[in-house]
Amino acid sequence: MIKAFVHSIGVWDALLCVKVFQMSGRVLFDPLMLAFSRIGDGYFYPIIGLAVFILDPESAKTFVGAGLLAYPLELILYKTLKESIRRSRPFEVVDGIRQRINPPDQFSFPSGHSAAAFLMASLLAWHYPQIALASFFIAGLIAFSRVYNGVHYPGDVLAGCLLGTLSARFGLWLMA
Repeated sequence: MIKAFVHSIGVWDALLCVKVFQMSGRVLFDPLMLAFSRIGDGYFYPIIGLAVFILDPESAKTFVGAGLLAYPLELILYKTLKESIRRSRPFEVVDGIRQRINPPDQFSFPSGHSAAAFLMASLLAWHYPQIALASFFIAGLIAFSRVYNGVHYPGDVLAGCLLGTLSARFGLWLMA
């Protein structure tokens, strides 16, 4: 029964992945989704931390400290899950999906881009509630772009979002 349930989740995940991928090929949307995927590569996160350090030194201790605790935790869990689950990427196994970008590693589950984006959005939302909606919206676009570009299933990005959010909460809890 559990095996059948897991199988049905995988089928729905693949079907939804195809539906999202079929949205691609649009003149305006394709470059936008490529850009959001690149924003999620991680180069901006240290810049955000540095900006908080410079512009808001009072919040910098907990913001940067929580980030320095949360990111390594998220990375360890992310790599452990990737190597133990070893889920193939959708473009490798699902008909009708091709990769629009090169993935950073071999396996699909969970999405590291989604985890990092939601970790940063969670830290920003905790410290600056006035930009919480914008932070999570951008993080959501980064996560969506990974499915749109054919390198992740929706379940991968949902797991990444949860991993990043929980890692941030843990870092904030340790800094309290």
